Amino acid sequence: MKLIPEWRKAWRMTSVQLAIVGVVLNAAATGWSSFQGHVDPMVYAIVNMVLGIAVAVSRVVKQPKLADQPEQPE
Repeated sequence: MKLIPEWRKAWRMTSVQLAIVGVVLNAAATGWSSFQGHVDPMVYAIVNMVLGIAVAVSRVVKQPKLADQPEQPE
């Protein structure tokens, strides 16, 4: 496995931030269902689907906040 250049700045990537949001929401849904009852599976699936699509799209969209990084050769 080879890390990307400037991997320590990965938290600035929108795709990484959205993935973290997904993890937090999944953890919250798991905790919520054990204390407050059942989380609707349809809502759970829709939220995960939307976050997954957002991560994929944000991975290929140019992000100005990362513009200070040099372009990668293709």
